Amino acid sequence: MAEFSEAPSRRQRTTHSRRQRTTNSGGDDNGDRISQLPDVLLLQILSLLSTKQAVATGILSKRWRLLWPSVSLLDFDDESSSGSRGGTGFAGFVNSVLLRHDAPTVELFRLRCANPDSSGEVPTWLCHMVRRGVEHVEVLLSLSRYVALPRSLFNCGTLTVLKLDGVFLNTLSSFSVSLPAIRVLHVGDRVLFGCHDYVVKLLAGCPVLEDLVLQSTYKDACGGVFCTDGNIVLNLNHLERAKLGFSWKKRCFKSMVLVFQALYNVSYLSLSDTAVGVPQLSTLCFCSLNLKKLLYMCGFDLHVKLAGHSEFNST
Repeated sequence: MAEFSEAPSRRQRTTHSRRQRTTNSGGDDNGDRISQLPDVLLLQILSLLSTKQAVATGILSKRWRLLWPSVSLLDFDDESSSGSRGGTGFAGFVNSVLLRHDAPTVELFRLRCANPDSSGEVPTWLCHMVRRGVEHVEVLLSLSRYVALPRSLFNCGTLTVLKLDGVFLNTLSSFSVSLPAIRVLHVGDRVLFGCHDYVVKLLAGCPVLEDLVLQSTYKDACGGVFCTDGNIVLNLNHLERAKLGFSWKKRCFKSMVLVFQALYNVSYLSLSDTAVGVPQLSTLCFCSLNLKKLLYMCGFDLHVKLAGHSEFNST
């Protein structure tokens, strides 16, 4: 006759059930540990992701769906979105995110876009960011046509960093520039100014600028406004670092002089072989050099071109 062991008590069954749950759901507990973090830490985690990835976390739970709209960094890249390059997929995604985004501040708005269907939306997005008090803007476009940036972007009191590439800045002719808080300005080599004298106008509106990169080498439609009237005063007293790969035409010579005069306080200066239109000028990097010494070291050709301006004499 078979013998049967005594049935386990209720307490023993409960203990055994708890042990089984702990053993079988170890991975879930690890995931739960992340979800149990306070919102402030979860927002920091989400800020390390692209906006597309941050939005995707909404499938995890209702709490994550409510969290990502509060991330203060917005990073859009249509290259990272499969299937968004055609139609209005990418533009629709950006619009939906901006409608739901409710962070009290916008620390960063970065847009990398090669979708021509999104070009008409870019100015609208930037205007919206300015109204939100954005602090850091990067617009890096690879489109078949240039996008004109809105006036409000160049009159944004909260902006501290502005990085541009693949955009059109000819609209600077129709309004003033006032960027009182901007410390970093990077202009890529695919930026079209229309008139290169607008560079002076742009820099004149950045009184506390510390870091300047100016690499646009387009030479179309140069000359005009500021070379003619010469009424611009350019003071960049706070400028510490400058990297120039810019080309001026001869008739834009006055604006070139104004920019070089404004470099007197820099501690680091890099000039490419396209800078100031002097092909003999090889790439130069100078640390802690004043402008007189710089011009002396740049060579005879450059010195002769600037010799008519007493401020630039190296003797």
